[in-house]
Amino acid sequence: MPGDSSHTARADADGGPPGPPRDQESVTRPRVAIVTQHWGSGLDELTEATRLVAGALARRAEVDVVHLHAPPEPASTLRDSVFDVHSVPLHGARPLRASLLRAALAAHDCGRSVPTPAAALLTELEGSAPEVAGVLRRLAPDAVVLAGHRQPWDIGALGRRGAPGSPRVVLLPFTADATVLRSAAVARLLARSDAVGTAHSGEQCALLETVEEGASGHIRPLGLGVGVNRSAAANRLFGVRFFGAYVLTIRSFPPGGARWERSVTHEVLRSTVGDVSIAEVDGETWRIGDRENTLELPVSPSRVNLWRLMAHAIATVDLRPPGPVGREAIESLLLGTPVVVPEGSAAQEHAADANGGLWYRHDGELIDAVRVLTDRRLRDRLAVQGKSWAEHHHGDMDDFVERTASLVLGSLAGTS
Repeated sequence: MPGDSSHTARADADGGPPGPPRDQESVTRPRVAIVTQHWGSGLDELTEATRLVAGALARRAEVDVVHLHAPPEPASTLRDSVFDVHSVPLHGARPLRASLLRAALAAHDCGRSVPTPAAALLTELEGSAPEVAGVLRRLAPDAVVLAGHRQPWDIGALGRRGAPGSPRVVLLPFTADATVLRSAAVARLLARSDAVGTAHSGEQCALLETVEEGASGHIRPLGLGVGVNRSAAANRLFGVRFFGAYVLTIRSFPPGGARWERSVTHEVLRSTVGDVSIAEVDGETWRIGDRENTLELPVSPSRVNLWRLMAHAIATVDLRPPGPVGREAIESLLLGTPVVVPEGSAAQEHAADANGGLWYRHDGELIDAVRVLTDRRLRDRLAVQGKSWAEHHHGDMDDFVERTASLVLGSLAGTS
């Protein structure tokens, strides 16, 4: 699927007018603009999810990406694989301060009642990208995808929903946080959107509780297509076989990603879960150990190598702060390995829907869950159920292309 990160500069400093059609076929293909803060070379979950959506759409449409870039840089247009990426400066964004304010509000009353001054301050801390509207006018897309709920620009530039000449608008919120979904900024996005795509069932439920009853039919599962290379995963990493049966823990992945400063340690797990080894992925540092030996794994911290550890593990244990998509949980289920994941996460929603794993609230429950999965009969049952669910909902890339085209293009999907 398209989405590599080769870049070629292509336009003037103001973002540039759209270039000529890339080929004759593009004359008849619809044009989609994806507006997002999640692009570039980062390996975070939302950037990877946005690139997967863009790649699926590129099979049916000409896709431009409008990237809200912080810290702000001069506007430019780059060629990235099959996409033209229009970089638009995001001014005044203070994401860390905004996160701290949200956490403080949530600690008060779970964020149920946000005072007006606090809501105004949150909006200010999101920054602003006024140039987005001008870029979209030049592109004149048939459909606009709002990838991520942070869209600090004038959504009114897209016109009224259903008005002649207005583009179809699809929102991918990538959050199940009820406080965020009830905010005035997201309410405006929902009011303008012709359809909403959700990353997991928890996000679907949160949105259904937020929107008016008549709008619920516009909310549809995205069913993110996730591919795993089973042939590559069949090969164990060098040295792992010596340690016999093992549990895989993910403390930080990809390198530089979110990580708890304190969580259950490699040594505690190894001493409490029985006669099994513990493999650990912690950013750039990968290792495996039993009660007597520890081996630093001399491998690159790549996704393929992660699959190789997943495919042969008793279970995949996620020790990271919860992410909005839960990609690694889906990958583990696709490889037939049950998961142990944090309660209240996207990964938990996948584990519950698949009946393919367990979840925990604290370290004691985590250890208990791992002990339970050392029972071969239970583990095999969860593995079969999880793999079947994951293959049906996330494993068929052609189905993902069709779902994404239907969601984003609507009636235009049949004309591409």
